[in-house]
Amino acid sequence: MRFLRWVLVTLAVLATLYLYFATLHPHQRLPDHIFFDAPEPWAIAHQGGRGLWPENTLYAFAKAQELGVDVLEMDLRATVGGAIVVMHDASVNRTTDGSGRVDEMTLAEVRELDAGFGFEFDDARGQFPYRGRGLTVPTFEDVLSRFSTARLIVEMKEFTPELAAKLCGILEQADATDRVLVASFGHDSMRAFRQQCPSVATSATMREGLLLYPLYRVRLASLYRSPAVAIQTPENLNGRRVVEPRLLELADAFNVKVQVWTVNDEADMQRLLDMGVHGIMTDYPDVLLRVMGRAPSATR
Repeated sequence: MRFLRWVLVTLAVLATLYLYFATLHPHQRLPDHIFFDAPEPWAIAHQGGRGLWPENTLYAFAKAQELGVDVLEMDLRATVGGAIVVMHDASVNRTTDGSGRVDEMTLAEVRELDAGFGFEFDDARGQFPYRGRGLTVPTFEDVLSRFSTARLIVEMKEFTPELAAKLCGILEQADATDRVLVASFGHDSMRAFRQQCPSVATSATMREGLLLYPLYRVRLASLYRSPAVAIQTPENLNGRRVVEPRLLELADAFNVKVQVWTVNDEADMQRLLDMGVHGIMTDYPDVLLRVMGRAPSATR
């Protein structure tokens, strides 16, 4: 009898705690960040609009800006000497006329590559209209200099903590800390970046997202604490729907922005916009802008 009473009391305490954290415990609410000081939702050009132009090139970023996108998104990797260049893949094989890993090439070798070589678009100009047109792989400093007022989302690809600290220094030197949001799947590199640049906007890492999701599913998200001001996620992950109205309500409670990638279908864009997402990353920013009622101002 005494044991049964102890079990019942324990269950009652646990139930009380659950109800408190599920309904009454205050969520962490982050202060407004200057990076988001613009009307939403945002049209985000994924890799500069990789469905329209050669990805992660100055040409693509310029054309996306001409369209009127709100944010340019890009990927960062490091060369042998630690130069930070804009490149998605670990190797240059898919997008350029070269071969080999970025981290095994010097900056000079990367700069010699034709960054328009791999873009295939079947129109009147032929399947590979950007080959031999002088498109190169830019450094991140090139991007910051060329697009000195643009909002940028940058993803650190396989960054060490040392490279993350170097990225912070580049942002500070360019006076770009207010207009760049940094993302990474790697928790160690993100932690190092936040230590060096605590005022710069960052998105949740994979580890942080994996912690939030189960708490969110069991309605204990009030326990979640993170310095991330954005959650960047696909709508569905491993067969489970991630982006749904309740998540957006939770994000608003946290004062965290939900940006969904990579959305290329018009119906999906409209549904997510109707749901209230804060931003959409797309390979086709011209399509997204039309869905948003913001007719694009430029074409190829």
